[in-house]
Amino acid sequence: MARVPRNQVSKASNDGKLALPKAGRRDTRKIDRGPLPGYYGYALRIAQVAVFENFERMVGKLADRMGELTPGRFSLLTLLKANPGINQTALSRAVGLDKSTLTPALDQLERKGLILRERTPEDRRTYALRLTPEGDTFLAELTRKVEQHEKNIVAALSPTERATLIRLLKKVAKSLGSEAIE
Repeated sequence: MARVPRNQVSKASNDGKLALPKAGRRDTRKIDRGPLPGYYGYALRIAQVAVFENFERMVGKLADRMGELTPGRFSLLTLLKANPGINQTALSRAVGLDKSTLTPALDQLERKGLILRERTPEDRRTYALRLTPEGDTFLAELTRKVEQHEKNIVAALSPTERATLIRLLKKVAKSLGSEAIE
């Protein structure tokens, strides 16, 4: 008979056998995270997870219409609005992604009718990227949701702490070689 690991046991059933915890029930035991809480990368990752979860809650129904809607997709749409005609290479540098990672995201945005790819007359291998009118409307609606999301992120911080956080995050990214931060 297979043993149920102790951390997966919730209670004994009527027949004396151990039962697995029910789905959705939280284990309330304190977890020893060892040295992880002292690692900067761990703290950044935990914060990122919380930020992404809040983003998903805030954009809700827009994501249902769009399909995969992430902070990264928002960044792409925002950059395309601010830089109509930008090429994929410049866009990939601006968001800190390589072109092979960027291409599927652009494919999705194009399929949803939010962006246009147009070959440039100077170099037929290069595409100029821009928002469609639908993309512009969608981005305006999304931006309103993201602005509330941004308020949620820094709600516990003073204005001085907010400025410090931005400054330090930019400094970390730059020190690690990111070209996506200025």
